Formats: sequence, structure tokens, C-alpha cells
Amino acid sequence: MYLLAAIIIGLLLFTLVTPSNLVHQQVIDDDFEALSQNYQVESAKFLNEVLNQQGVDRSVINTSFLNFTIAFTSYSKTKNPNFGLIYAFPFGAGLFIGNYAQVPMNITVNSNMIPLDGCFDEVSTTVSVAGVNLDIPGLTPSMYKDCTTFTAYPTDDKMNLLIEDVHYTFNLDGGRSDIIVVSRESLGDDIKVFMSE
Repeated sequence: MYLLAAIIIGLLLFTLVTPSNLVHQQVIDDDFEALSQNYQVESAKFLNEVLNQQGVDRSVINTSFLNFTIAFTSYSKTKNPNFGLIYAFPFGAGLFIGNYAQVPMNITVNSNMIPLDGCFDEVSTTVSVAGVNLDIPGLTPSMYKDCTTFTAYPTDDKMNLLIEDVHYTFNLDGGRSDIIVVSRESLGDDIKVFMSE
């Protein structure tokens, strides 16, 4: 009788002490999608406002859109510190491209490959106790020359981005300045990508 009780108690202890084989799925609850859609909508509105001004030229667009994107990136870092974005839009006979992600990329336009570093780490932001305080230094386009470019518009109306060995191909319409947005979030081995066209 004692032997049977010892065996049963031993089996119970073994069952309780031995870890079970369970699959744990990490639930990532953040605002990646909301930030991506917010940038897509607000950048399109902002770009339309700039383009509707009289006498707008390339330098005005570059400086205005740079200020907007830096302010948005600084804001998005307070909401999600892993959120980076890439944009492109045609203007006249050229194409504006910017990389505010954590990784460099290569752009292929008209068979030319253009490397473009990411400026995510260069965008500063601070959070104060009373709320969000965007601490953005005086912005000049030269501060971000390694992560923005202006290139000739592609003759085949196509642009290819190579980001961490993944190709993203976009069809452009030279008659319209539609903005293309690629936003990325890296959480360890998990990467989220949002693309708009």
C-alpha cells in the first residue's frame, strides 16, 4: 500500500515539475498600422497643399516636405520607437525619395542603383512628464543629405526599392504627384511592412 502511494505521489510530482511543451505566441499590440495610415493620409494632404502654392519649386518642396517628415518621424518615435518610413513621389521631371527607416536601401531607377542610408537614428525626440515634447533642432536639408535624394523620373514609370534583400516594385504616374509610403517596424526577428501606392 505504501509502495503504491509512493509511486502515485512520485508521478504527481514528476507531472507538476516537468515543463510542458507549449507554444507561446508573442502578441504585439502597437500602433504600427495607425501610424502608417496616418502618415499616408497626412503626407498626401501636406504635399497637395505645398504643390498648390504659386511659384513652388524643387527646393521649396524639398525643405517643406523634409520638415514635415522629420516632425512626423519624431512624433512617431514617441508612439512606437521602432517605426521607420520611406517615401517617394514624382515632381516634374524628377523623383523625391527619402529614407527614415533603421536600415539602408538601394533604389533602382532607369537602371541606375542609388544607395540611400536611413536617418531614423538621427531624428531626435524627447518625452516630457507633462506630455509629448518634440525636441527638433533647426532643420536644414543638408543635415539629411544621406537619406534623401532627387533623381530623374524613370522612363519606364517604375521604381524598385531593395531593403534587406527584399524587392519592392512600384508603378509611377508622372502626371500625378502621388506619394508612395513604405513603413517598417523591426521587433527582434519580426518585421512589419506597410506599403501604399
